[in-house]
Amino acid sequence: MVPIVISGGEAQAARYPLNLAGATFVERVHSDVTTQSGTAELHRTILRLARYTTTARIDTLVVTADSLGLDETVDNRHHPVDVDAVIGGRWKLVANGPRKTAVVDAPFVPGEVADVSDLGSAMDDFFPMAPPSLAPGAQSTDSSQRVWRRLADSGSAQRYHWSERRHGDSTSVGTDSVVVHAVVDTHEEGDLAWSATRGPVAWMRRIQTMVTSRFAGRTVRANVDQRIVVARTR
Repeated sequence: MVPIVISGGEAQAARYPLNLAGATFVERVHSDVTTQSGTAELHRTILRLARYTTTARIDTLVVTADSLGLDETVDNRHHPVDVDAVIGGRWKLVANGPRKTAVVDAPFVPGEVADVSDLGSAMDDFFPMAPPSLAPGAQSTDSSQRVWRRLADSGSAQRYHWSERRHGDSTSVGTDSVVVHAVVDTHEEGDLAWSATRGPVAWMRRIQTMVTSRFAGRTVRANVDQRIVVARTR
């Protein structure tokens, strides 16, 4: 691979994501989902625990699911989900600009698993965006309107906090010709420990999403509160 030479805010992302090769990450995801339709309300809690390892192939990062656990509780009725078909599954990622990654291949995920947790898209935003170059205490807003603040360093790791609000409004037509209008509002906050040579070493995200869907004279609202904690163990 030809070395990438960049400067300024992009310098610390020069080898991202290939500087993740040979790493192991442990992910814990806790999701609370409340859905309301008329007077009916459904509450779900989804817990996911995963361990991923990474290797590099030329300019591609390969992520393998070494272990997975998935549990769902629906209105106080708990049941584990069989994820054996996904264990050993592989995602392929490439650099998408100097600070992002993009998935170019993902494993097949059975429908009964995807209905609980869409593991096929688990790597779509798994790795955090590389932070901008900031002095401790400084703050900036990037092109996606994500606000970054550099915190005090901890040991050899740089520490950052980010926050972002997103709004989406779309109309689609389902296979049954029903027109669906959906409004999605998302608020995300996160904390990141970043090594200038190794990339991300630990991060936490809290994502709060409200989805309002209207179709066939009905309105369905879903509130999702998700907490994601990832640690690099190697």
